[in-house]
Amino acid sequence: MDSEFRELSVRERGLVEKLLTAAIYGHAELRTQLAQCRAKQIETDGTLELHCQGGSPALGKYAPVAEGAYKDADGADIALILHLGRDGFMSMLEIIRYDGSRIINPPSAENLVLLLPESPGQKPTY
Repeated sequence: MDSEFRELSVRERGLVEKLLTAAIYGHAELRTQLAQCRAKQIETDGTLELHCQGGSPALGKYAPVAEGAYKDADGADIALILHLGRDGFMSMLEIIRYDGSRIINPPSAENLVLLLPESPGQKPTY
């Protein structure tokens, strides 16, 4: 594994934990991966490549599994998307500021609003 991978910071772990509460599938399996998840920042916006060395793989294909959003200090919309890799392990925590400018306040679990998947007539299960 690349030596640039490191443990998640407290802030990053909080973000992933909060996003996992809204995971559309594989919630229990993804939680088992968190203890052995390492990260490498791949974009200046804070986007992380994730490498999970243990836990149970989630069923499903490469896809986003959870999404959240928050407003930056200047009111700009920022999205966070947790991605699942082909192997069933978390692969990326993507951060997107839609106007493309620099993020003023990095995201935290406290300011993150979860975006639940559209599922008419169904409540999210935890």
